[in-house]
Amino acid sequence: MTSVHEFYTAAELEQLGYVRNRLVELFGDPDPTDSGDRWSRETVFAVERDVLAPAAQKIFTAFEPDFDTRAGMIAADQRLGWPQMEQMLARVTMREQACADRG
Repeated sequence: MTSVHEFYTAAELEQLGYVRNRLVELFGDPDPTDSGDRWSRETVFAVERDVLAPAAQKIFTAFEPDFDTRAGMIAADQRLGWPQMEQMLARVTMREQACADRG
C-alpha cells in the first residue's frame, strides 16, 4: 500500500491491521461505490495522526516501565493490537518526516 492511493477500501484497511467492523467507528461513514465502501486518504491520515497516534503513544508510555507486560500482551495475542499500533505510529512518523523533508 503506497501513499499514491486516493482512497482506502475496507480490505486495504484490514490489511493495515484495522478491524473491519470498526472502520465506520474509526473513520466515519465511507464513500459507497459500486466496488464497495472506501475512505479518503486524507481521512485515514488525519485520524491516524490526530487521534490514534497520540492515543497509542500514551498507551506505550503507560506500559514502558514494564516491558514484560508488553511482551506478554503480544505473546497472548491480546486484542489491544500492540504490533498494529507500532505499525500505525511508524506510518504517521514516516508521513511527518516526508512532509518536513519537502517543506
